[in-house]
Amino acid sequence: MEEIRISLDARPLSTPVSGVGRLIAETLLHFPNPERYRFYLHSHLPLHPGHEKISKLKNVEWVQEKGVLSKKGGLFFLFPLPLSVRKIRPQLFWGSQQVSPFFLPSNLPVVLTYCDLVVYFYPGTMRKIAAFQQKLFQRFSVKKAKAILSISKATAEDVCKFFSYPVQNSYVAYPGVSMPDIQSSLNLEKSERIQSLPSAYLLSVSTIEPRKNYPFLLKVYREYRKIAPNPLPWVILGKVGWETPGFQEELKQEIREFEDIILIEKSTDTELHHIYRNSEVFLFASIYEGFGIPLLEALSHGKKCLASDIPTFREIGGDSIPYLPIDSPQLWAEKIIELQENPKVPIFHPEEFSWERSAKITAEVFEKVLKNER
Repeated sequence: MEEIRISLDARPLSTPVSGVGRLIAETLLHFPNPERYRFYLHSHLPLHPGHEKISKLKNVEWVQEKGVLSKKGGLFFLFPLPLSVRKIRPQLFWGSQQVSPFFLPSNLPVVLTYCDLVVYFYPGTMRKIAAFQQKLFQRFSVKKAKAILSISKATAEDVCKFFSYPVQNSYVAYPGVSMPDIQSSLNLEKSERIQSLPSAYLLSVSTIEPRKNYPFLLKVYREYRKIAPNPLPWVILGKVGWETPGFQEELKQEIREFEDIILIEKSTDTELHHIYRNSEVFLFASIYEGFGIPLLEALSHGKKCLASDIPTFREIGGDSIPYLPIDSPQLWAEKIIELQENPKVPIFHPEEFSWERSAKITAEVFEKVLKNER
């Protein structure tokens, strides 16, 4: 049987584990019939140690380009990446970050993984240079794509509507969770800083950036602190990303003054799952999301959750968790107290969100595109 060669933009695997990086890695790790495929992972930097499992896959080859144009990820994407792909001569290019470069071979089929349309729907929540780069490539990439794999039904519908993309070429492959991996992490000993955390707390997990709506959550926590009989601390797990300097200072001042907000900027997977396990209520107030992996992770730990009322969150949580508009901090504070007092935990069906299922759908789409190209 002929081996299928697939090139992909693997830059997210050169940085600490992120949402896109995890999606790429887990898809490769769970890809069915690995002997049938060879993946060429193109980047301008080495594979990050956080993704070391990838290096053990026999059907994966890391392709790192060097030189002046490969010093920055943006420049690498423009010129060295398409030249590197041309050398490999793959049968398919996987645009893992919802874009493909300009100078790929014209007859090379492209499949995109699409995460969100934040650059069009909420451009004010992105850095201007990032928004410019995304707009520059996205329309071109969608037009060239033979198929698009969106990470939620809501995102798939948005892509088809916004770009007038053919519905018959649009597919959904949800990100997943691995229950065995979670249990393995929980079986490991807690680190000292995890042991030093309170026995129970409210929890939010995500980068601190405008789209995640932390200024609203801070207002919520202030209301909660006022009205809760025994208020729990609030743990925030996530690096400080692009956020207004004014809010960053406001959050730091709140931490110094009240000492009941705990900010953890980085964690290992083991620490992450121990943090989830000891939380009481998970809070997620995003303005917009293409999916929402932290909500999925919180539900996989059987945690009570309170989320903003956006379509992607309803895809994940269904009818098992409450959703609220993001216009009333007091309403959120009251709901948190109600959740604390209610012993009922949400129902979660992990089989609907598995990496095995996601990888299987991805493989089927690749096969379908290649079959149509023959």
